Amino acid sequence: MRKQILYICIVFFFFGGIFCSCNNTPKEKPLLRVFDNYLYPSDIEGLVKGNMSVEDSLAIIDNYINQWIQQMVVLDKAKNNIDKSFEKELQSYKNSLITYEYEQSIVTQLLDTSVSDAEIQSYYSANKENFTLKNNIVRMMYVKIDKESPSLSKIKRMMFSSREFTEDLLVDIQKLSSIHAQESFFDVQMWLPFSDFQKIIPIETYNEEMYIKQNRNITILDDTSAYLARILEFKIVDEISPLSFEYSNIRNIILNKRKIAIIEKMQQDLLRVAEIDNNIEYFFDNKKAIELRNDVPKRIDSIQQTEE
Repeated sequence: MRKQILYICIVFFFFGGIFCSCNNTPKEKPLLRVFDNYLYPSDIEGLVKGNMSVEDSLAIIDNYINQWIQQMVVLDKAKNNIDKSFEKELQSYKNSLITYEYEQSIVTQLLDTSVSDAEIQSYYSANKENFTLKNNIVRMMYVKIDKESPSLSKIKRMMFSSREFTEDLLVDIQKLSSIHAQESFFDVQMWLPFSDFQKIIPIETYNEEMYIKQNRNITILDDTSAYLARILEFKIVDEISPLSFEYSNIRNIILNKRKIAIIEKMQQDLLRVAEIDNNIEYFFDNKKAIELRNDVPKRIDSIQQTEE
């Protein structure tokens, strides 16, 4: 019987409409029943794609049917043993979903997603105390090269040069590395967590902060390669995070604040219109209700003191 159902499902998906009656009524014929629950073709619509083989389609549908049967069996037992109505919870969840979808549609229509550098700088300057680092970060450049390469010593000398690090020097190192290096990284303005740095270079240390402070020029050798890295700048945990490291984060914060402002304005506007149109009506003395609510804590304190 199971195979028959599965093959019928395949026919339905590939040829379509087979479960509709001949007079074109929209009512479906069920595939199977578990207690009072029925599984219909539309319930499994979309599981099978047109480019799938029959074998794969059968496997997917069979798995879905097995899970559905198991769920319905447990659900029936649960209904008979759990004496609780979930109508309020379901209605609350439904209301939340509807409200959320509407809010998102309003945000999509009204949100200005352009955020200027000046806005980001202003927010950063006003909220620096909120941008303390949770991890050590570094600005660095890096080259991995065959340790037998004749260019190793030259690249190392240029990278670890004591003279002022300039754009011209960086360009020279990049040119040489593009020819001889196995890997390289020269985005020297990008801040990286030191833990990410360790994924690039096999550094072993139990004290990140001490290692960073004591090792600005790094050379590590393995069986075949030399890893060269120069730490140009670093910042330690609990220091203020640099703006460039927080740029995307701040942009998202600003956009989120705009979203909240749009939703709050929409809520206030709708509330005002509803009040003007007399679509909000209190069937109790609202003022007295508020007074009573505020008086409850006082009464609780009084009862507790009497008991003591």
